[in-house]
This record gives sequence, C-alpha cells and structure tokens, in this order.
Amino acid sequence: MTEKKRKKIFIIINKFAGHKRKHTNEVYQLVSGLQSANIEIEYAYTNHRGHASELALNAAHSGFDLIVAVGGDGTVNEVARSLAGTEMTMGIIPRGSGNGLARELGIPMSLKKSVQTLIDGKQKTIDVCAVNEQHYLCTAGLGFDARVADHMAKAHKRGLWRYIQITISESLSFKPFQVKMEVDGHLIDEPVFLVTFANARQFGNNAFIAPNADISDGLIDVVVVKPFPKILLPVFGIGLFAGYISKLPFVDNYKAKRVVIHSAESGIYHFDGEPGKIKYPAEISIEPQKLSIIQPRNA
Repeated sequence: MTEKKRKKIFIIINKFAGHKRKHTNEVYQLVSGLQSANIEIEYAYTNHRGHASELALNAAHSGFDLIVAVGGDGTVNEVARSLAGTEMTMGIIPRGSGNGLARELGIPMSLKKSVQTLIDGKQKTIDVCAVNEQHYLCTAGLGFDARVADHMAKAHKRGLWRYIQITISESLSFKPFQVKMEVDGHLIDEPVFLVTFANARQFGNNAFIAPNADISDGLIDVVVVKPFPKILLPVFGIGLFAGYISKLPFVDNYKAKRVVIHSAESGIYHFDGEPGKIKYPAEISIEPQKLSIIQPRNA
C-alpha cells in the first residue's frame, strides 16, 4: 500500500474513554499539534454506542486522508469496523484504560508523541478477526476473561487497578466450564478456565495472553487455559504480565485459520474487552491484511 501525505484528518473522540478526564485541553493540544504540521482538521464527539462507526463510515467517503480514533479499545474497534477492507488508513490516540491495539503497535501513550505518530508514522496492514459477524482486532474469548470484561463494562471506575481488583475478586469464585470446539478440524472437548482467540499478543495493559501472536500473519492464536489449582493464580497472573503464560503446563496453544465452537457452558464472551452474548455454533474467522493503520516508524 502506497504511503500518502496526510493533509486532511478526521478525528473521532470518545470523551468518556478510560478514566474521566477534562478533555478540552487535550483536544486543543491534539488539534493544534496537527495544525502546526499544516494538516486540515475536523473532529466530532461520539454520543452513543456505535456512533464512532457511523462517523467513520461517513468520513471515509468525504475526502479525508486519515481517520483517527481517540479513546480506548471499544472506540478503536468501532472505527475499524467501518474502515476494514477499504483504502482508508486509521490512526489511534490512546485514551482508554487498556489500549490493547495501541500498545501492540508501539503507539505511545503520551498525547504529544501519539500525535507525532499521526504526522510522521508509517502504515502497517493488519489482520481482522470475527466471532460470527462481530469483528475484533486484538482478542476475543470465553470464560474468565469474558466475566472480567462484563464486570469492567459495568464498573463506575476503570483503569488498571480496577481491572486488577475485579480480576482477583472473580478468580476466587469462578468455576471452569465445558467447551466443545474444532480448531482447524482438531476437536477439543474439555473443561476450561478460559479460551482466548487472539489476533494480537495482549488483552491490553501489557497483559500478554498470546505472546507468540502476530497481528499480520493471517492466523488466530487459540489459547486454552485449563483448570488449575487456585494456589497457582499468582503464577498465572505473573505469567500473563511477564509474557511466559504460553509455557505454563496448564496452557495449550494452537494456531488456526478457523475455529468452530459447537457448544460451551457460557453465553457471555468478549471482543476487544467489550462484553457480548454468543450463539452456538459460533465461528471465529480471520481476514488477512484487512486494515491499514499508522504506527511509529521505529516500531
């Protein structure tokens, strides 16, 4: 894909992403930083779920060179949903609580540095996955992580510490459940703690559930965490953040192009940290090289 000089950018802002912030000053810094590089700017705020997708779809047909999501993984997912498969390139200003895709691509958490990435970054084309018709960019899954995502979505406060609190609380009461699925034809029928279908390496907050995943390799990394004694929860947690979870004896890892879940004793799943309800049988699929996105040149 040929690089284009970015002269006209449309910015989609979720002012409620992550922690509650005073956004006026940040928006001023964002806009003024881009205008100083002689870039024409238009921006809009989201006001309901799905609004970012609507704004992105309209902007994609309005002569912009780049469409930027300002928010967390939910906002990024909505914008990407409208841009995947088009010639439009997407940018990210990470302002959420997890920022999984931004961290995966090496996009700085600093507002000033992430703005600079929009100006002089490089284009990367990434894969896009789906659970049935619901697209996602980083991870989707059943089980413990879906339960945590559901509680996080309902929490009044967000951020890493709230994520840790919910994770610890849920880990003490969560019970394994039966899953029957085919991973590229290989049958798995067993009790699990969680199953993650990863396009990227992490959930967000540098929690690496699939350390060997590659967001551009055309494959889904399937991570099956089998039941384990609760005394090993600290080992599981440390492995998640230290990047060695795939080496734990109760974790199985697969790479696949297609997964079919025939049944599971759970109707809740998550996609990029957003909770949802799933119907079985369910298909997890991947579309290689589907979305163009900006990342730092040194990433």
